[in-house]
Amino acid sequence: LGVTEQPRHRGSRYPAFVDLVRRQLGQVYREEDLRTEGLRIFTTLAPSEQEKAQRAVAQGLADLASRGLSPELQSALVLADVNSGEIRALVGDRRPDRAGFNRALNARRQVGSVIKPLVYLIALEHHADYQLLSRLSDTPLTLRQPNGDEWSPANYDGRSHGQVTLLEALANSYNQATVRLGLDLGVSHLVSRLARLGADVDVTPVPSVILGAVELTPLEVAQIYQSFASSGYSVPLRAVVAVQTATGGELVRYPIRMMPQPRREAIALLNFALTQVVEQGTARELPGLIGRRITMAGKTGTTNDRRDSWFVGYTRNRVAATWVGLDDNRPAGVTGSNAAMRIWARLFRELPLDPVDLRMPDGAYWYWVDRESGELTGEACARAVQIPYIDGSEPTARTPCLADASEPDKESFWRKIFGKKN
Repeated sequence: LGVTEQPRHRGSRYPAFVDLVRRQLGQVYREEDLRTEGLRIFTTLAPSEQEKAQRAVAQGLADLASRGLSPELQSALVLADVNSGEIRALVGDRRPDRAGFNRALNARRQVGSVIKPLVYLIALEHHADYQLLSRLSDTPLTLRQPNGDEWSPANYDGRSHGQVTLLEALANSYNQATVRLGLDLGVSHLVSRLARLGADVDVTPVPSVILGAVELTPLEVAQIYQSFASSGYSVPLRAVVAVQTATGGELVRYPIRMMPQPRREAIALLNFALTQVVEQGTARELPGLIGRRITMAGKTGTTNDRRDSWFVGYTRNRVAATWVGLDDNRPAGVTGSNAAMRIWARLFRELPLDPVDLRMPDGAYWYWVDRESGELTGEACARAVQIPYIDGSEPTARTPCLADASEPDKESFWRKIFGKKN
């Protein structure tokens, strides 16, 4: 990857964001018109959030260097409003005043495990077959690739975990269970879903795609997670609000476009699952890094040989994708939790945040179930956990402990899934 460094453009305090504005305006205007017509451009930039994002990247990379990682590490960050799709901040370089290669828009890197929520979303849409407590086999497997090579996916911890729930497999990012699930669903469904969510993908649907062997930009990854964060309404991420002539006449206004996604109930279940990545899974250090208890959702991602670190997370009001790696794609010693997640946390602890809304839409309800058997139980039972189900997929068998159980609680929730806290 060749990267050219250029000095800061005069008048551009935030050259990476300006680059995005030019790109989005370029869909309507010629470059010559943008330079000569004196147009007035109204953008979504929030300077205070942009400054915080830039500090998070700069300080985060400095901290990584102090812990022995390469001082050449690069990073990109995209921060957007969940509901409007307005991009509030964008960082494309470790030095934000550098107006060269914009990694937020142009760095196509393998995404690793941040793709996994799409696999689990497709499964939950098949709710007759898969629910959050459905059992998956996290055991070794070997597959033959189209080129004849054998591929044996392994888990990050080097262990297999036997029978695990779908929820545990996602929260702990188990590769073997995820590959088995993705193969059952069909890799082509995953590739087509990526395209539907705005990703520019041209990839053969081979099994390794299930574990993120597909190259996306941070902006594309942020767009995918926006559709999760907004409870199933995909809103195109945008940097431009309106364009006026030099005299104030309005030429173009870019309104919010909300596109409902199918099966919002499944997205609601996925939202809950992604909060458990933060509560109990691979991102469990995040609340401590943020310094406050708030319901957040997110997913870590690490690629082969620790070349790329990803973290994508959201609250009710903000979603951000963060990437860390080396421009030449050498192994960098980074993981999703030791690099990108720490930069994400530096930014989000400076922002006003609203907790993820875990109220279920019509067609999905909370049930008290036994975490071992998956059968209905009562709230007071020792192994009771509260899990959301799409209507018609909830368990029907009941445990002997059900004497005082009631009908499903449609409003309340209990977000600890791996055991009730006493």
